[in-house]
Parts: sequence; structure tokens; C-alpha cells
Amino acid sequence: MKNKITIPAKLYTVLIFIILYAPIAVLIFFSFNSSNSTSVFNEFSLRWYTELFNDTATIKALKNTLLLAVISSIISTVLGLITATGLHYSKTKWYKKSIMTANNIPMVNPDIVTGISMMLLFIFVGTILRQSGVLGFGTMLIAHITFELPYVILNILPRFKSMDKNLVEAAKDLGCTPVQAFFKVTLPYLSAEIFAAFVMAFTLSIDDFVISYFVSGPEFQTLPIRIYSMTKKRVTPDIYALSTLIFVTVFVLLVLSNYSQNKQKRRESMNENSIKNNMKNNIKNNMKNNMKDNIRIFTKISAFLSIVLLIFSLSIPVSASSVDDYPINIEYYKNSPYRGSTLNVYNWGEYISDGAEGSLNVNVYFEELTGIKVNYTNYDSNEDMYAKIKSGGANYDLIIPSDYMIARMIDENLLLKLDYANIPNFKYISNEYKSLYFDPKDEYSVTYTVGYVALIYNTKLVHEAPTSWTALWDKRYAGNILMFNNPRDAFAIAQLILGQDLNSTNPDDWQRAYDKLLEQKPVVRAYVMDEIYNIMESGAAALAPYYVGDFLTMQENNEDLAVAFPKEGANIFVDSMCIPKTAKNKGAAELYINYMCEPEISLANAEYICYATPNTAVLEMDKYSFKGDEILYPDASVTEDYQYFHNLPAETQALMSNLWGDLKVDGQSNISTYIGLAVFAIVMIMYAIYAFLKKKHREKFYD
Repeated sequence: MKNKITIPAKLYTVLIFIILYAPIAVLIFFSFNSSNSTSVFNEFSLRWYTELFNDTATIKALKNTLLLAVISSIISTVLGLITATGLHYSKTKWYKKSIMTANNIPMVNPDIVTGISMMLLFIFVGTILRQSGVLGFGTMLIAHITFELPYVILNILPRFKSMDKNLVEAAKDLGCTPVQAFFKVTLPYLSAEIFAAFVMAFTLSIDDFVISYFVSGPEFQTLPIRIYSMTKKRVTPDIYALSTLIFVTVFVLLVLSNYSQNKQKRRESMNENSIKNNMKNNIKNNMKNNMKDNIRIFTKISAFLSIVLLIFSLSIPVSASSVDDYPINIEYYKNSPYRGSTLNVYNWGEYISDGAEGSLNVNVYFEELTGIKVNYTNYDSNEDMYAKIKSGGANYDLIIPSDYMIARMIDENLLLKLDYANIPNFKYISNEYKSLYFDPKDEYSVTYTVGYVALIYNTKLVHEAPTSWTALWDKRYAGNILMFNNPRDAFAIAQLILGQDLNSTNPDDWQRAYDKLLEQKPVVRAYVMDEIYNIMESGAAALAPYYVGDFLTMQENNEDLAVAFPKEGANIFVDSMCIPKTAKNKGAAELYINYMCEPEISLANAEYICYATPNTAVLEMDKYSFKGDEILYPDASVTEDYQYFHNLPAETQALMSNLWGDLKVDGQSNISTYIGLAVFAIVMIMYAIYAFLKKKHREKFYD
């Protein structure tokens, strides 16, 4: 008697599938959008699949990801097979239990703990060996093998238990040595599980971010790290196209894996009687066929992955634009003494002209001019960059931190002084952005970009143009207000309303600012960072504070958006090029800084990033599309009271972090969410109890 699937069970199954696959369906859908919006679909287009092959950084990250996944999966599969075989034939129970316990630890251990501990281990070993910058491909490979191996063992080991011991003994009776019996009998029998283990390890490697993030170095960046680093701005739609291709690839791998396992099970079921009656034929035919089937599938998959790697290797364009469009002093760079060396650059994600949408690929052109290989990797926050530099696990030659972080790194002796004789283009930097508070003698930094925080609003939802930050507390827009999801920027807005110094160290000032933010919380729809793009572009919110340069990007997809400069002032920030003390190629880094200050290169970056440039030559160019733009370059009277963030003392930073944590969990705005989750959990528990009791009731009839 077959159990009939109930309607609640069917609905539950459908709900689970919707939760699992609806995000993927949306991603695939928007990968064919003609615009760069990820909230409004304009028309069908293959634009982002074309752009994908022009994005050298993303293609390189994908190639690195596939290379790492293939190598680590092969090694972990081989090691897992050897370990599973040893465990199966081991006769010592305590030994088996000890190994299995050790095997399970990496699976139950939080990824962040594993990542940090492995990073510290690699750095410790590097210190003992007197080697700096130990993090790189080798450390990532070891880390990936470590977390893949337990899954491989658990995939293969259960198959041993279902294996007829007489098969191996029969093979030995027919003249096979133990090694020959393993390759002719055991290995074919396990081939489907071995392949499934390989696929599992491969997908785990491709998917991993947390562990990879901690053990990666400057010369090797994987795709998950690349995508995460884009959170300073937005994840570009070409990533949707790439994700679609990866999903299809993994889906094909899983289908082939399941097909291999099911085919082997059907063959074993059909040949069950012949196994008993004719052991010799089974060994020679059935096992051989299983091995051939799986070798054939392995071969196809290997060929497929090899072709993918080759395509992505060949698809990296040499340059996105003609050199003639960007004339600079070519001979100066071609005669560089650093030709043939490597330069490790560490920058914010989506913070350089990279060849997308017809722009100049700045790094590729630099490589052409100088013969210097650029390893370009990204970070998503000043704090993440600082931690990487401070640990000494990776050697970077050039970084682009923000003002307050530069002050901190100078105080901690983490930066090298620049030789401005090697940076003649420093003359193009506006005096307004020289001798700033964090580098008063212009010894350590050269300004890269300038930005402001402003108030973005939707003209269709807001009754009148706001003039004050207090608009973010206006109850008329309750549920339509967004707020910064980082403490420094959020507290700054409250401090401006209260007339405080943004760099106050007075605990009472921070407490008052906290109270102000707590007062605002009931009207806040969400605390956001890069999520603001989708929400504001779709017209789903009325007000939000964010960076002026990013407003211009949003406005391209929603003309109803406008920006206001509140009367209380705002935060002004600069990101500057610096050389960390651990740099191995200081001369090439100074050459790169000079190159980035070239008017044509600065123009390319300014057009692509949409942030204000400090380069006076660019500001005078008629072809600069933002020349004289009142939003990107507001009048001095607007910005005269704007304040820079300074590096806060450790005690003040701790206080800010604690207050921010209290704010996110305090208040009443999350009660409905908690109630909904509680109700859902109760319903699921009641359904599970009902299903269990119903099953027990049916079992009585069978007894």
C-alpha cells in the first residue's frame, strides 16, 4: 500500500522549492535586462553576457575559481578515497571513531572560525620560516582541501558497507593481487560515489567565500571574493550573467552525477541473480561497465571544464579602448626600470575604470605601457583592508584607504613615505586636496577621489524638497525611509542634527546621538548599504542618505530621484593612494600612482566611478561629462561646514560599536518579524508532530 501524499505536504514542498529557486529565477531573468537596473526590467538583451567577457577582473576571478576548484577537488577526492578505504578495512573501533570524530569537526565548525584559525596558522608558519606575504594560492588550496575532505569521506564510506566482501575475495581467488583487486573490483564498485564526491567538493570550492577571504593573498582572488568586494557600489549585472552560466554548469554536473548513480543501481538490481550465480562474469563485465561509464562521464566533465578554462583565458581582452584615445607620455612608462616585475594593488570594488561598457581598462593599459604585471584585488571596507595589512599575511604594494584610516595607519607606522620626484603628475592634484589633516606635509598619500554624503529623495513621494536631515525622522514618510547600515555614517547624521562634532570623544555626545537614532527607528524601513540601489531605483522608498557619486548612478535608472544638501552639513571624505610598509615594489607603486594622475587616466576613472576627481586637468576638460556639475561639485558655500572623519580612539570606537549593536536589536520595529517567525516555527512543529503521529497510526495496521 502506497502512502498518499497529502495536500499540506504538497503545499509545503512547493513552498520549499519556491524559497530555494525563486532567487535564482530572478537572477536569471535580470541577466537578460538591457539596463543596469536590478529592479526594473526594460527589455530583453544579451548585453551583460557581452559585457561579461570585457570584464577582465571578473573573468580572471572566475578562472582562478575554476582552477582552484578543479585542483582541490581532485586532491581531496583522492585523499578521501584513500582515507575511506583505510577506515573500512581497519579493525580497531576506537581508531575508526577517533578519525570520524576528527573528520566531522571541519563540517560543524563555523566557517569564520576555520578561516581565522587557518589564516593565523599560515602567518605563524610564515613567521617561523621568516617569510612574509605567505597568503596566496597555496594557502587557499590547502584550506579548500581541508573543508572538502570530510564531505568526500562521508560520500564514499557508506558505499563500502553495501559492498559484498566476496567480490574482492573472488578476485583474489582468480589471481588478482590486493592492489589489482582494488582497481578492478573495489574502484569500479565505488566509481559512482567517487564521482558524486568530486562534484560535491567542486561545488563547495566554487561556493566558498568566508574561508577563502581569510586565506587569500594579493595575486589570487576568487569569484565570491570579487563579488563581495563590489558592495561599495553595486553588483553589476554582468555578474548575473556569470551566475546564470555557473548555475547551468553546476546543474549539468549534478544531473550527470545522479544519472551515473541511478544507472549503476539499475544495473546492480538487474544483475542481482547473476552476481550470486556467476561471480567471475560480474567482476569482468558489471564492474568493468560501471568503471567505463564513470570514466566516460569524468572525461566529459574534465573536457568541459578544460574548455571553460580555455575560453575564459582567451576571452580576456588586451585592452578595452584604443590607445590613441588616451594619449600620454608613452616613452616615460616604456622606459621604466621595473619592466617584468609584479605590482600588487588593493582597492575598493568597482572603483576603477575596468573596460566595462566601452571604458578604458586602466590596469591592462598600464601593463601594456610598462611591462609590469598588475595583481588587482578588492576589499569592501577600510577595516577589512587594515586587518589584512596589519596581519602581515599578504604583501600589497599600493592601497587606497579613506582619510581617517590613513591617519590611523600613519600613527601605527604602516605606511611608507612617498618619493614625489617619481610622481611628477602630483602637480595636477588640486591644492584643496593637498596637505589635508591626516597628511599635513604630503608625505604619505595622493588623493584619488572625493565624495560627500547627501540626502536622496523621490520627487513623487516627497511633498517638498528637504533641506534638513530631520526629514529622515518625518513620520509622514514612515516605512519609506532608509538609513545607513554602518555606524559611523548613521551616527554622523544624528550628530549633525544635534550640532555635535563628528569626531567627538565625549561619551555623552554619542549617547545623545544614539537616543536620536532610536527615536528614528520606528519610521525606518531598512538599514541598507548597496541594497539602496534596487530600492531607490524601483521607487520603493522616499528618502535615503548616501554618497553623491552613487546617486548619479541611481538617477540613470530613475529620473524621479533628486538630491539635497542638508543645511546642517555632512561628511566629506577622500580616498587616497598610499604604499604600505610591507610593499615589495615601491618604485613600481610610485610609477602606478603617477600613471593614475595622468589627466586621461584620471578622466577615465572619474567618468566610470562617478565620484569627484581632485585632478585639475580633468576639471578643465570639455569632454568630461561632469564638468561643472552642481551635484558632484557643489558650491563652496554648501560644503564649507562639511567635516572629515578622523580616526577615533579605541574607547570611542568600542562605545560606538556597542551603541550600534544596541540600536539594531532595540525598539519595536522588529516585533512583527519575530512574531511571524515564531508563528511559522509553531506551524511547522505542529505539522511535524501531526505527520509523525499519523505515520505511527498507520504502522499499527502493518503490525
